[in-house]
Amino acid sequence: MTTVATKARTAARPSGAWRPAAFALAGFAFLPYGRPDRAFWPLDDTLYAWRSDGPWLWIVAALAAAALVVAFVPLPTFRRGDLLAAFGGLGTIVGASWLVATSTSFGFGALAVLLSMVVVCGYGLSESGRIQSDAFVASSILFVSLFILLFIIYPLVTVLTHAVWVDGSFTLSKVRDTMTSPRFLFIDNPYSARPEGMMILAATAVGAATFALASLRRGARVALFRTLVGTVIGLLVGVMAFGRGALPTSLLLATVVGTIVTGLGLAFALLGQRSRLGVVRRSLSAISLLPIITPPFILAFAMIFLFGRQGMVTRDLLGLNTNALFGVIGVASAQILAFTPIAYLVIRGSVSSLDPALEEASSTLGAGRWTLFRTITWPLLRPALANAFLLTMIESFADFGNPLILGGDRFYLATEVFSAFAARFDQNEAAVLGVVLLAIVLTIFYLQRRWIGGGSFVTVTGKPSSGNLVHLPRLLEAVLVGLFLVWTALVLLLYGSILYGSFVRLWGIDGTLTLKHYRDFMNAGWPVFLYTARTAAVSAVPAAILGFLIAYLVVRQRFFGRLFVEFGSMLSFAIPGTVMGVAYILAFNTGAWLLTSTTVILVLAFVFRNMPVAIRGGVAGLAQIDPSLEEASTTLRASSSVTLRRVLVPLLIVPLIGGLIFAFVRGMTAISQVIFLVSPGNMLATVLLLGWVEQGQLGRAAAMGSVLIITMMTAILLLMLFTRRRGAVVEGVA
Repeated sequence: MTTVATKARTAARPSGAWRPAAFALAGFAFLPYGRPDRAFWPLDDTLYAWRSDGPWLWIVAALAAAALVVAFVPLPTFRRGDLLAAFGGLGTIVGASWLVATSTSFGFGALAVLLSMVVVCGYGLSESGRIQSDAFVASSILFVSLFILLFIIYPLVTVLTHAVWVDGSFTLSKVRDTMTSPRFLFIDNPYSARPEGMMILAATAVGAATFALASLRRGARVALFRTLVGTVIGLLVGVMAFGRGALPTSLLLATVVGTIVTGLGLAFALLGQRSRLGVVRRSLSAISLLPIITPPFILAFAMIFLFGRQGMVTRDLLGLNTNALFGVIGVASAQILAFTPIAYLVIRGSVSSLDPALEEASSTLGAGRWTLFRTITWPLLRPALANAFLLTMIESFADFGNPLILGGDRFYLATEVFSAFAARFDQNEAAVLGVVLLAIVLTIFYLQRRWIGGGSFVTVTGKPSSGNLVHLPRLLEAVLVGLFLVWTALVLLLYGSILYGSFVRLWGIDGTLTLKHYRDFMNAGWPVFLYTARTAAVSAVPAAILGFLIAYLVVRQRFFGRLFVEFGSMLSFAIPGTVMGVAYILAFNTGAWLLTSTTVILVLAFVFRNMPVAIRGGVAGLAQIDPSLEEASTTLRASSSVTLRRVLVPLLIVPLIGGLIFAFVRGMTAISQVIFLVSPGNMLATVLLLGWVEQGQLGRAAAMGSVLIITMMTAILLLMLFTRRRGAVVEGVA
């Protein structure tokens, strides 16, 4: 009887869905549903829904009105919820379908109507019990799912479609032409005395024979499989070593950089955790900030000052007049210097969580240092090493600025995507190259997952460890300290050259000190810098909020499609920025979702590119908070939104601010994705800086680079001061 009475009282109350339903009707009546061009302002009164000739839009208005009425009708709760969900969902589908069918670009009216109908659907799903939570959680699930579909999945599908859909028909001709182009893959060079094709076949045979001989005692099936693996590896090594074109060059570059950077990251992580020198450990924490505060190509730009034709080292110290910097060696060097701190950040956590008791037990049983490393340390570090290698290879493939500055006469996939789109004006070729990049990254991701396997790597159990930290052998520590000092000196010298280059009249020719470059920057670059800062700041807030909301839904809620939300939200971070840039320009250049040449598309690109960092911070923070705190809030009849705002946000303010600052900094330093999205009225600082480097205006570029570095460093220091005042220990912002 009590349950029936409760249901009756609940059903007698008006549903909160009346508010979004009324807002949808107001948007339908008073805001333009579409817009005639790219501009959102001024509002065009010819595109108001009630003035348009689209009868389908009146169905949306009727559904919103029906939802408004049903919200006040005293029906059983589950039945009223089903009706609200049906009206809201159908209204969203019809309203969006009208935009797509008529190729009308969405306006403020469409935003108000469609978003309100999604909220109505959320209320319905909650009241019907199909989502076991309140309306805030149900609506959040719908919004997050729609955002992932529209701004991550849909652009990727558009890239795949343009690769095989040319001039209105399905064809593989563009795929064939791109794959057989000498710019993509070039094997036999008629002007070379080397038989490249035969050498690649020889490398393939060597790989197959090596793996076959190593598998003789493993059985026929295992031997056959490993022989096939060896054949593929030998073929790839041969192509990378003797082939030319964007594919072999990018594969070679990513493999070399990934291997070296992962090794350096491991070396520095071990040094930072096991070194006897406190100053080294503190220096490593400071160095870990370098890849965050600067654009990825800034070191390549600095290397020109030191190692270019007029470089301080090459010309002044060594008396050389060489272009050896420009090519694979120069690009690889710049990427190694830029990406090593990223690998260090990824590996550092796993090294610090190693239980010293395991090492002490192994040593007590008579194991040597090499046996200890091979049987205990290496297996436990495998996930971190695989993640660092994967992330570094993705960064290398996606890197646009370094190959553009130092690439020399070689082709690279990232720059070829841009050249196909912006220089050859071939969107289909750019899409094919983007699909190739995407396929390579997904393959690497799959191989990484297979390498890690399903083993257990748990070392933190909550129980106190009784072991003492084992220091590095003195000889190994001395070698690693020397390596770190050389690396640090080179990086600091490169950053110092940028600052010095901004004050000399003409690097390598006229060393007169001057402020001319800063005056030029204030005139030509300062407005762009301010616009970039505003855009990055505006995008940082929704990136942090949306990332935190997704973390809350994934960790604290159970609903159908949770794995899709979790995977889809992290997908944009794993995909190379070059691919996402092409995807956005193809998906949002025409039709209902027209956004190109506006600030909105830059903000959206920043939001969904930087959102995963806030997700990871939120997931880690929520894992440390007892769910009973939220249960107590719910017991006191607080809604999920109130619990989130008053309980969780104050407890997780540090990761929230960290995600906010990180999103702002990455927005200020992004290049690979936004290079496709900028327009003359929406230029960004990194794109302008890269253009100045290409044009030879190195002093002006150095001035902007110096201002950019100082600004980013200030933002990071403010974050560190804030977190210290909160009593939190922040280990970087990555």
